[in-house]
Amino acid sequence: CVPNSGQSARGGNGGEITGECRAVFCGVTQPERGENMKKNRKIYWLFLAPSLLGVAVFYCVPFLYAAYYAVIDNIGSGQFVGLQNFIDVLQNELFRTAAKNTLIFMALTVPLGMALALLTALFLRKISRGRQLLSLCLLLPLVVPSGTGAYFWKILFDQNGLLIRTLVLFGVPHESLIQLNGRMAILVFVFLWKTVSYNTILFWSGLNWIPKTYYEQMALEGGGHLAQFRQVTWIYLAPTTFVVFLMSVVNAFKVFKEIYMLFGAYPGPDIYMLQHYMNNLFAALNLPRLSSIAYILFVCIGAVLLVVFRLQKRVSDALE
Repeated sequence: CVPNSGQSARGGNGGEITGECRAVFCGVTQPERGENMKKNRKIYWLFLAPSLLGVAVFYCVPFLYAAYYAVIDNIGSGQFVGLQNFIDVLQNELFRTAAKNTLIFMALTVPLGMALALLTALFLRKISRGRQLLSLCLLLPLVVPSGTGAYFWKILFDQNGLLIRTLVLFGVPHESLIQLNGRMAILVFVFLWKTVSYNTILFWSGLNWIPKTYYEQMALEGGGHLAQFRQVTWIYLAPTTFVVFLMSVVNAFKVFKEIYMLFGAYPGPDIYMLQHYMNNLFAALNLPRLSSIAYILFVCIGAVLLVVFRLQKRVSDALE
């Protein structure tokens, strides 16, 4: 935008052109610009309103209303008991068993899944032939419905499933296979099959953001593949690693459908997870204890997220 004819870019007295004059030169006055901004802001809120309403109705309101259930003895009487439900939950043996199994499951699946996804992404970056076919195979778990996948694993790993029948044909006694406690290993395998592909895509995206000139500089300085990974890849992949870690933790709490279809609502004590405990409480309409567990998990997961975000901030500040 330019001033009117006969005027310079500066005011008539040599001073700078004011913001109002610039707006006039551009054909839009300051009040009109303010009205346009207000109109656009209304349009933004109009498009956001359905999503915000859905989050408020289906997430925020139930979460806040659960605080009422967490401090009463039961739905019928509604007598205030304070923190007694939280104490009862923490002292419950089934809850402790479920929490221990869930932590063991997360300790196995989260680091193992992240390592496999990172190695797969690095392998895809190195190869040139067959990359598209391998990428297509990696996307397969993402497009297969979870119910269909769980039914397939049930056919394969059931007590009379395809795997056991095949081993029996090779002479392995059926009784020893039944007594073999490998259900946690089966769950870990199913979880990795379901989540490694998604984590690989995240790592692949993060690797593509690292400039190749960094690797070329390291190669000129005599750095090998291990030095390049430690001083370039691992450092600049830290933000993506934090995202993959958070997604892996969240997905570890979403494995209930597969466990339920494979082993039922009351599996053995070695794979009894928090999701089983909460599902059984919901079936019994024990909402006070169920709400208490929800807030306990909210505090624990929130603490983990806070620590992770602080670590991410430190790494980002160090890189800057």
